[in-house]
Amino acid sequence: MNDIPLPKLLRQARKAVSNEAYDEAEALYIAILDFPEMSNDLDIRLRYAYCAEKSRNYEQAIETYTEVVNIYHQTGEEGAAEALKQVIKGLKEGAVEEVLKPETLEEIEEVEPLDDAELMQQLCDMGELITLNSGDMLCHEGDMPHTLWLMRSGSMTVHLPDYDEPDVINVKENHLTLVGEIGFFTNQRRGADLEISARSELFAVNTTEVASREKLDPAFRGGLNRLMRERWAEPVLARHSVFERVNDIDRMRLMNTFERITVKPGETLIEKGEEHNFTYMLQSGCMFFMYSQEQPDEGFETDDGSMTSSIFPGEIIHLGGLLKGFKSEYRVVTATPVVLLRLSQEAFESFTLRRPWIIQAILRFSRRPAHLQIMRPEDDYLWKADRHVKMDKIV
Repeated sequence: MNDIPLPKLLRQARKAVSNEAYDEAEALYIAILDFPEMSNDLDIRLRYAYCAEKSRNYEQAIETYTEVVNIYHQTGEEGAAEALKQVIKGLKEGAVEEVLKPETLEEIEEVEPLDDAELMQQLCDMGELITLNSGDMLCHEGDMPHTLWLMRSGSMTVHLPDYDEPDVINVKENHLTLVGEIGFFTNQRRGADLEISARSELFAVNTTEVASREKLDPAFRGGLNRLMRERWAEPVLARHSVFERVNDIDRMRLMNTFERITVKPGETLIEKGEEHNFTYMLQSGCMFFMYSQEQPDEGFETDDGSMTSSIFPGEIIHLGGLLKGFKSEYRVVTATPVVLLRLSQEAFESFTLRRPWIIQAILRFSRRPAHLQIMRPEDDYLWKADRHVKMDKIV
């Protein structure tokens, strides 16, 4: 296959996966990995390992998954590494495919969640107070999200890639300002350079310690869950044309009906042609969106003509799942461990009673070509979200 151009190999591999021809796809991805520019591509390695697993080439799947685990360790993505280790363990112990069983992260708890001020106080107590001067860099685009900052004084400039005009974050009086919360909630690398523009004081909180505390403390977990929904998930929902007409209060009520689940790598979340009564917002991780589309020219690959698209945090899929009788035209598979916010058709029905227009809006959206049924938010929109938390007393 060495004489076949890389774009054509990629297209053939995606098509083979879409058709569930995993033996063929596995061979194609081996050829793709032989290209120097693709040899270290993490996405391609995961696709290859997934195809090897599905074709029951378990030894090769385990070897490749192990390589990816080592890369995760090197880049500090410990959560993804541990989840992938569980996949390897399952393959070693039985190499038996399991039925998809998502784990619900928020069970009904009688413990009252911490309010915002209490939560901020406890986060500050966990952190280290640091002082930075004008011109100091807090982080760079592409850095790992190891820290959540709570800014109690000063200001900083946000330099977004591909945007000429920087944004500015100023601390309000009697408030703490969240910085780095997008990376904390989504486990994505930093999306901007953050430069201190006036002497600033911040509490630097290790996100690994926050995650450990979250598992053990229901009240703390409840406060973080509310913060995530209010400061990240609801602003994402507001960017969708179907939901932007809903007022802020009702949209937040709807956001609170989403349940939070985890799914391990290599699982089929949505099968093509099935009636699957849920819609999903991806909080962290990566998924493959597989669809069929006629190619106008086998020798040319358009930007949106590939057979597989990747789904990343902040994107919403399968909106048609909120409609009775809707059958998907695509297949969705998890590429890494993922955390999802899931809304059921049943929970959504009461929301439609006073809003009959929303059914028509969803119906129109779900009639688009398959690959256009993914809501992809604008790159910079979350920098415009409210990140200030009022405090009775600044710590």
